[in-house]
Amino acid sequence: MENVTDRDIPFAVEILEQTWLAGCSPSEDLCSHGRIRLIIAGQTIASETADYGISESALALLRTLAHDHTPTRPLAERLIFHGCGGLLMSGCDIGINWSVYHQNGWIQIADVIRYDTNSEQGVIEFPHLRVRLPETTYRQVVIAFARHAESFFEGIEKQTNGELYPGEYHAFWNEYHHLLAAYAA
Repeated sequence: MENVTDRDIPFAVEILEQTWLAGCSPSEDLCSHGRIRLIIAGQTIASETADYGISESALALLRTLAHDHTPTRPLAERLIFHGCGGLLMSGCDIGINWSVYHQNGWIQIADVIRYDTNSEQGVIEFPHLRVRLPETTYRQVVIAFARHAESFFEGIEKQTNGELYPGEYHAFWNEYHHLLAAYAA
């Protein structure tokens, strides 16, 4: 049996660790955070030591299951958020982004950029990195990531009085559950 290496993987996004913000109780933190592994076209993109916003990233990825995500028509500011973006999935320049194009049952991923800081010195572009994979494979990876992220919230009663906009926590999870149910079949 051959060993599969990262070079053999067209697309993978996996949660390595999922936590709540230090100093917050699980009922206070409305978003989960942690470390991920992201591989695109056989290249590891995500630093396994960086902290990302897991639940926000899962929703952004779920949005790409039916629609293109491009620099001119983004579905979110980033597809992988840093832990500073919050439920509104905005306000933090750090994260990872790429384009997702739907093409007759296939997904093309291109335009990969990692933003390691809030400055231009922290931008790492992967201009030649592209991959084409079956839409069903892409969907399976995204759904597995989203289910894993969602399971972390099970059984936790959230205190939503700290929301920037009333109802945002419920709106976030309503969209999340709608998309998950629509594409997990």
